[in-house]
Amino acid sequence: MRLATGLLVASALVIPVSSPAATPAAPSKAEVQKLLHERDDARHKGDWAAYGKVFTTDATVINSDNKSYRGRAEIEKGAEESWGAGVYKGAKITATVESLEAIAPNVAAADATYEITNIGPGGTGKGRTTLVLVNSAEGWKVAASRSMVPIAAGSVKTSK
Repeated sequence: MRLATGLLVASALVIPVSSPAATPAAPSKAEVQKLLHERDDARHKGDWAAYGKVFTTDATVINSDNKSYRGRAEIEKGAEESWGAGVYKGAKITATVESLEAIAPNVAAADATYEITNIGPGGTGKGRTTLVLVNSAEGWKVAASRSMVPIAAGSVKTSK
């Protein structure tokens, strides 16, 4: 009897028990939507420092126009060049979170759609963005952002 009791106690200590705390935490869709709203609001105001604070200090961004940026300072400068003086000056962007998934403790992936209005003389553009978010002492931040504009399947005509 002592042997059986000892084996039960030993196995209880060795066999891992699943608990809710072991499930990776993720932000809510509302939290990510708020973060994107803060990013876009700062962009519309031309507040590049506030825009940059949405990102981790070592974040990477690849935009749908194939421009890439590494680090918060480069991201701020790139946004200022495109949105403050470039092709997107005066444009407005609206992003909508569509899905969110925890991929590791304190790491999440979000997919969003976006629409840019008032490009140049009233043009618009639509696309998709995938974000990798990390939870830090400062809260959830964007560690990586990849945007794209969908195109029809098949070959794409190129000019010679």
